[in-house]
Amino acid sequence: MCLAGVSMSLGKVVRSSLWLYVGGVASNLLYFIYWLIASRMVSPSTVGTAAAVIGVASILAGVFSFGISQGTTRLLGQTHGRGDSRAFNLYFTSSFIMNICVYSILAITILIPGGLFGLSRYQLFFVAALVLSGAGLMNSLGPLFNSTLRTEVVAFSSVLSATFRLIFLVALLSPGLDFFGVIVTYIIGNISADAIYLYKCRELIRFEKPSLKSAKEILAASIPSWIPSLFATAGTWLGIIGVYGIAGSTQTGTYYMAFAMASLVYAIPTSLLSLMFPVLSGMDDGRKRATNRSVRLTFVILAPLAAAVIAYPTVPLGFLGTSYVSSSLTLQILLLGTIISPISLGFNSLIYAYGKYRYVTLLGLASNVPRVALYLLLVSMWGANGAAIAYVSGYLFEFAATAFLSKRVKYSIDLLPLLAMSSIPFTLAILFYSINVFWVAGVVVILAVSFLSYARLGLVKRSDLAEIASAFFSEKRLDELRPYADYIMRLLYGA
Repeated sequence: MCLAGVSMSLGKVVRSSLWLYVGGVASNLLYFIYWLIASRMVSPSTVGTAAAVIGVASILAGVFSFGISQGTTRLLGQTHGRGDSRAFNLYFTSSFIMNICVYSILAITILIPGGLFGLSRYQLFFVAALVLSGAGLMNSLGPLFNSTLRTEVVAFSSVLSATFRLIFLVALLSPGLDFFGVIVTYIIGNISADAIYLYKCRELIRFEKPSLKSAKEILAASIPSWIPSLFATAGTWLGIIGVYGIAGSTQTGTYYMAFAMASLVYAIPTSLLSLMFPVLSGMDDGRKRATNRSVRLTFVILAPLAAAVIAYPTVPLGFLGTSYVSSSLTLQILLLGTIISPISLGFNSLIYAYGKYRYVTLLGLASNVPRVALYLLLVSMWGANGAAIAYVSGYLFEFAATAFLSKRVKYSIDLLPLLAMSSIPFTLAILFYSINVFWVAGVVVILAVSFLSYARLGLVKRSDLAEIASAFFSEKRLDELRPYADYIMRLLYGA
């Protein structure tokens, strides 16, 4: 494969992140339907046991991942951007072999004890199968497609695997296979995603003989993200576990759904800015400008959407059922972190691309260690709302660390434009929430006024929109749409 002359524009990153986001939303929806059907066809104890098996597999896979996925993404993005096909293939092959070896050993080790985490040997067999199918291949193949911005493959595999789970779930649970049926369908979903990845990777790579040198370089690039990721896992799950232990299952359920809904909003900056990481790794110049530009574009999309949900939290929660409306304040608190989260996320991609691994570790610890510590105090005081406050506090500490570390790499945060981009929709959200404006009118006004203000104040430039449009449409199609585009530009920017 020839990689010479590769150029990755911001528009391509946006298009690729859209694939990731749409694929993630669709697969999460199918995943929700999966558990909804399972809960109707088997007993709650069966669902609980299956969830425990999947949870243990996820924890073990994360602990023994060693951050190889992130380190591989950086090195693949770096070599892809420079057109070095041999190094690209070598890093991929070494990562692939490392993951297969690590997770094969882990799977065998899991089966040795008679019981682990309160699970039987029979249940541990499925833990091992989940580890192999869900992490063994995906931790190598996922970075391959992300680093080359072929995220449509990631989206397609996610949606197709979730669809297969649903199809086989009904087929296997109908005969009354219960636990076996739930877990096997989950494994089938993983295997189907693996199969798609393996089939499509033939277009991008050629296997080389792995080397110890490249393996060491991958580990050196991986460990800094691995340590914070362990705290990040705890920072996500301890809130849910803490609410369950202190407030009971009902409040845990409403908190979890509010958290899941907030996660869909946070997925916007994650999808876009995480893809900037391999792009920045492959750049020799202009990394800081590209980071500021991508963060600014993220705020354009994120701030109005987050503000609209904050203004009308009962609307999306009401679609889940009236019992979930009680978590409206929790959802509002969780979404406050969107005001600053993209800044740190973009900076994290930048310093990782520079190879500042120690800074990456410090940034991850700055957000998740305080978050974990505050859970213990705040959940006991305020239940689900306390868990939400603890979660958002992690972003505050992360931002403080970003402000401190940015000076070390001479990176200037465009804070004033970002504050302006947040203040416009959030001011409208507070106003409409206070005077109880009907939600349809309120959402339309928040979105319209925000986008118009961004254009008129020069926060979004014509060149940004032109580049994004060129990533989604061919030149012929752009010519056909030009009269409509010119009209929209006049509305946004004036004559």
